[in-house]
Amino acid sequence: MVQTAEQKLLAKLQRELETLQESLDKFATKFAEDPAYALSWGHDTFEKAARQRKVRGVIVALESGKTIADVRELLTSDVLHRAKYPAHSTSVTSNLIEQYELAASADLLSDLRHYA
Repeated sequence: MVQTAEQKLLAKLQRELETLQESLDKFATKFAEDPAYALSWGHDTFEKAARQRKVRGVIVALESGKTIADVRELLTSDVLHRAKYPAHSTSVTSNLIEQYELAASADLLSDLRHYA
């Protein structure tokens, strides 16, 4: 059976989501053991959490019948909106997540070039 581009992308993203979850679970374990230490070395956890959120969004879109062209349009709108209106929260960590979500959207958008 020949897979569509959407099915191939969905399979890739589901594997990535599993990997991200494993990494976040490891952080949670380290956090439970020693929160201060985990946080002091957990900067990449923000990036992974933001990436996880964006990957989940694309998976939901594909599972609901959206095409790659639809996903491309959604991600393009997200990137343009976040670039045009950057986060200005008083929360440093909230701004960090926003930045990583923008980066994740841009990266996912870039990856779509490999899928017709």
